[in-house]
Amino acid sequence: MPALMEKFLQDRLSIAGEVAKLSQEVQAFLLDVKTARQKQAQEQATALRQSFEKVQQESLAFLTATQKQRLAQAEKQKEDLRQFQEQRLAAAKQLDNDLRQQRLDRAKQLKEDLSQFQEQRLAAAKQLENDLRQQHLDRAKQLKEDLSQFQERRLAEAKQLKDELRQFRQDLSIYVFGK
Repeated sequence: MPALMEKFLQDRLSIAGEVAKLSQEVQAFLLDVKTARQKQAQEQATALRQSFEKVQQESLAFLTATQKQRLAQAEKQKEDLRQFQEQRLAAAKQLDNDLRQQRLDRAKQLKEDLSQFQEQRLAAAKQLENDLRQQHLDRAKQLKEDLSQFQERRLAEAKQLKDELRQFRQDLSIYVFGK
């Protein structure tokens, strides 16, 4: 039995050696896997960090470009608005000048029309005055002529009456006194 025990002990030592060897190989394998995974994790972390930095740089570049573009667009809109305001101001000023000129032209035209109307009315009044004066003179002349004719007629009638009266007296005197 001692030989069996010894064999058993050797087998056991042999198994323990193999288990220890296998355990070392597993430990080495696990260490290699751990090392490989750490290396892979570091590479992935580095790649991720580089990718993140690249994304940050691209984002920053994009945001900077977008900001520049928006600033340029805002400046253009500001300039367009300024030009539009200048155009509107110039148009309003031109409209104001045009309206002022129209009012001045209209006032001038009205003044000329009024002056012309006054001249026409004055000429018409003068003509009417002349016509009335002429009518008055004509009427006075006609009245004078009529009066003169009337006086001549009255004088002629008076002379005729005087002659008739003298003749009547003579006739009466001859009739009364007989001579």
